[in-house]
Amino acid sequence: MARRTIDIPDLTGETWLVTGATSGVGLETARAASAHGARVILGVRDTARGGEVAAELPGEARVVAVDLASLDSVRRAAVELGDDDEVIDVLVNNAGAITPTRGETAEGFEMLLGVNLLGPFLLTNLLLPLVRRRVVIVGSNSHQGASFDFDDPHVRRGRWNPASAYARSKLGDMLWGLALDRRLRDGRATAGAPGVDVHLTHPGWAATNISNASGNVLIDRVVTGVCGVFAQPAAQAALTTMYAATRPLPACSYVGPDAMRHLRGMPTLIGRSAEAADPEVAERLWELAERETALTP
Repeated sequence: MARRTIDIPDLTGETWLVTGATSGVGLETARAASAHGARVILGVRDTARGGEVAAELPGEARVVAVDLASLDSVRRAAVELGDDDEVIDVLVNNAGAITPTRGETAEGFEMLLGVNLLGPFLLTNLLLPLVRRRVVIVGSNSHQGASFDFDDPHVRRGRWNPASAYARSKLGDMLWGLALDRRLRDGRATAGAPGVDVHLTHPGWAATNISNASGNVLIDRVVTGVCGVFAQPAAQAALTTMYAATRPLPACSYVGPDAMRHLRGMPTLIGRSAEAADPEVAERLWELAERETALTP
């Protein structure tokens, strides 16, 4: 069966920054943006692999080192881009992680919260003066089953498991995206150009390496086999990101696949959990992220 696609406009003259662009949905997003004329900045941890991807893209591309598990790395990347006077039309926060055991970032954050939420939060806020059109945050419908624990966000006291930690971090993405949208629209956030907006996406069930995170070779082999049958290719999953990045959309839209309980299909607007849409919870999450990342003095 031929892969369905969407109409992507001519992106000539635009610059896109895509994090996590060396594999999976991020790689396919970079490929799609480049194929339609955008200059692409690959924000990646593995710069050698990033260089290979840049060389493969049809258009102009550059690599910037950024490890979302280190806020120092995030700050260095932001300084580098600022010093180079980059203009970023679309910032795609795609990079994410899931691990079989609890780990911590360089700052001592629970790893999934740090990589999936706090690193992208800081990167976006530091780069916001450079952004001209849109911020896209790749979330997940796993947020639907989560509730954010503000008393123990790093699960230092409670019981940790990968599925709940991942879902919590993705709920955090939904919440800070909502809070950022409100700040952009009421003038509390200073972006590089008037009219900068933010949208959220859910790629669905994508056949990528992030599914193989159990730490058990046999289980990972089974998951890979199941993904091969039911999951959609990464290029198909990336269409939700491309849709969110290029379409005129209502404020802070959430885009996901239209079929199989939003696990696969074509991009469409989908619903989010009540907690993910709660502006008061979003403000609490924003304040937590500000403190943890030392975004404000």
